Amino acid sequence: MGKFVIAALDNIKGGGLRLLRSHFGEDGVVSGGAFSEDELIARISGFDALLIRSATHVTRRSIEAAGARLRIIGRAGVGTDNIDKTAATERGIIVMNTPFGNTVSAAEQAIALIFAAARNTARADRLMQNGKWEKKSLIGSEVNGKTLAVIGLGKIGQHVMRVMQAAGMRIVAFDPFFPAERARELKVELLDDVDEALAQADFVTVHTPLTEQTRNLLSADRIARMKPGARVVNCARGGIVDEAALAGAVRDGRVAAAGIDVFSSEPMTSGPLFGVDNITLTPHLGASTEEAEERCGLQMAEQVIAYFREGKIANAVNVTYSPDPSLSAYAELAAAMGRIASFLVNAPITEADVRVGGGFFADKDCGVLRCAALKGILGGYGVEGVNDINAIFLAQQRGIRSELILSPDGSEPPRVDHIGLLVRGKAGGIAKETLLAGTVYQDGRKRLIQIDDADIEVRLDNHMLFLRYPDKPGVIGRVGTILGDRGINIENMHVGILKRLRKASMVIGLGSACPADVLETIRGDAKLEIERIYSVNLLD
Repeated sequence: MGKFVIAALDNIKGGGLRLLRSHFGEDGVVSGGAFSEDELIARISGFDALLIRSATHVTRRSIEAAGARLRIIGRAGVGTDNIDKTAATERGIIVMNTPFGNTVSAAEQAIALIFAAARNTARADRLMQNGKWEKKSLIGSEVNGKTLAVIGLGKIGQHVMRVMQAAGMRIVAFDPFFPAERARELKVELLDDVDEALAQADFVTVHTPLTEQTRNLLSADRIARMKPGARVVNCARGGIVDEAALAGAVRDGRVAAAGIDVFSSEPMTSGPLFGVDNITLTPHLGASTEEAEERCGLQMAEQVIAYFREGKIANAVNVTYSPDPSLSAYAELAAAMGRIASFLVNAPITEADVRVGGGFFADKDCGVLRCAALKGILGGYGVEGVNDINAIFLAQQRGIRSELILSPDGSEPPRVDHIGLLVRGKAGGIAKETLLAGTVYQDGRKRLIQIDDADIEVRLDNHMLFLRYPDKPGVIGRVGTILGDRGINIENMHVGILKRLRKASMVIGLGSACPADVLETIRGDAKLEIERIYSVNLLD
């Protein structure tokens, strides 16, 4: 494995740290506690991968200071809201997490807070520690026979649900992405509206990520409409529950109790939730078990090693496809086709659709082919820093719309396993388009097999010429003579007929790049009547 430097911050330790050091060496791993933004900015340019937990915040300023070296930001845990994922995606940096390493620990913390809220455990402890014995003021509530609303049925929410079902609770749930059939199998009443779930709940537990859709999901209005005397637990993300509204509702007695492990700003040592009887606060302990820290650190180390050793991407939250090594040759082909199309369409591209056909692609996630084609197009435009991670984002910024269109049975011609790239643009008010198709043979050879409606079969070379001209004799020999006189070797050539236009399309593979003055000589030769000529260097 080459020389890489991995930063393992926020006290990532144990088996994960040992595994990183065994692969990258003692001097290849920087370990330590949380970094402030200024500390991170000062050092981030020296890291190939940055691994954190929840304490270090990776801001846009930090990411912009990273330069071109940083490839991965890894979160040893589930939530990634302490990472500016938009900035990372813009720079083509993979953001990974370990979504299942702390499932049990986070679920158990929520369960603990459900029971703590039911039985006033934290308040009872405070009174006892102050020498007070106040049994009558600490009367609680059994969970058995009560209704628990689970907001979010991911792995953690499901674990909480199963344990609390065993404790005798009726479970209602709200999760717009959860299959109704699966909910029936789990004996969960899946509701279509979060307000309906809250209205029925004696206890509410939240297990959603923090997004613009879930921010203030339990707002002041929703809390006011909840069932009187309900209890609220949040071990998911701060910002999902309106802290001030919840504190006011507990003070007023409209909400009987609450257990909160996550906060809108962390670390938090003061705020509306503090000093309120019947609210139990814990400092983001959901993943804070020895077992969870070990699992998450080890899993993150394995993911980073797999990426630098094999190019494998696991649990990336900003990758729009599931990496599939069997598609790597087609991804290289798609990138080359994108670069070629950026020249041939002869207009700023506004649409780029990747069409996939053939049985080889059945049951495969072909999203990487769309990313690769856009990467090629943007590379042809000279956009720097584009890769499979940020290609879609950067294309959208430049007004390029794209779709992945699947025809896995190969019913559309050509009738072989193939990818097609249809690009459209507009120049001078005139709409233009170009269609390319290509395939990969079993031995890995990549071929263009179609340009617009011309059937061809030409291999991809590092240096290629594309010409369009009236279909007439003598052009092949004259172009070959011009190239030969300049000592430019022709390694392969193919001519196809553009049936609709009644033109010829010539593709030439060269042994070296074609100088600009040679292109001008060919273009300016009156006998050739060249309409278009482009030199495409696939190595650039």
